[in-house]
Amino acid sequence: MKTFKWLARLCVTLLVLSATLFPAKSFAADDPNSEAMQAFREALTSDSDALDRIFRQDIFFASPFIMSELDIYGTVEGNEFRSTGDLSIWTYNDDGSETEKIIPYYMVQSGKDMTIYYKSDKQWEKFTTPSLAAAVMDIIATPNESEIEEIIADTKSVTILQENAYRRTMLVTLNGDRIAESLKSLATENPADKGTATDSVFQEKFLGYFDTALRKADIWYMWTIDKRDWHTVQMQYNFSGILQEFARAALDDPTMTWPDEISNLLETIAYYSEIRAYTTYPADPAAKKKFIIPKNVLKAKAVDDISTGNVTVSAK
Repeated sequence: MKTFKWLARLCVTLLVLSATLFPAKSFAADDPNSEAMQAFREALTSDSDALDRIFRQDIFFASPFIMSELDIYGTVEGNEFRSTGDLSIWTYNDDGSETEKIIPYYMVQSGKDMTIYYKSDKQWEKFTTPSLAAAVMDIIATPNESEIEEIIADTKSVTILQENAYRRTMLVTLNGDRIAESLKSLATENPADKGTATDSVFQEKFLGYFDTALRKADIWYMWTIDKRDWHTVQMQYNFSGILQEFARAALDDPTMTWPDEISNLLETIAYYSEIRAYTTYPADPAAKKKFIIPKNVLKAKAVDDISTGNVTVSAK
């Protein structure tokens, strides 16, 4: 049970980080004059996606004894970002039984305020994250000319996988070192939100492992655009390398003592797991109703921050 709760808390944290990574402005290429790079630049400068479009993201995680799926609906209207969905987790127990856990959530960001509501066990909890709100504000803003050049500089390579008169699909490989440095600068400019001492340790360790993972992993995504009006049709991401390197960084941390159950979980993730994500843009006006937060959820218990639950992890 402790392992399950720790994983659930970790997944909620990854959900928050996903909000800052999915529409991220970090792309780029090795040869700025290559045909693929010119095609990538054309797509960036011509992108006509409306700010009020609804997107759907599906994140799937698989390992030998745990599987999870995060189903997300999101929308941006002006400077407001809203998201809702469910995190489903399936565990395979030693006695041959299966355990299923579904964690619904709502996220709303407006200006410098961000609030995340999620159902923990039988009650709703909520917490605010001003630092992440600042990151989301930067992400949803339309990039100007200098920011587009920064996007170009942050990508390692671009490959055109398929193209016809109507669509173009590109494989974009990111420069992990540059992304890690950008996130480090962002963290410095927007310090982590205050929580308990345990929360602060967890956040610091988490960001350190994430930095290591970004620098070591191969990070790529596929971007399909409609050339008739230059809107995004779909995006596909492979986060397996990031997740695996994250777990290895945690295991290799000499300052931490992990409980056996967490250590076993991290080892499984490090070597026998994968995580992929898909983003589409459904034309469904009725989907806007999904973002209305019910009154009982708005009354959620306020917590200081995401914690590691009942599991004790200690620094040596």
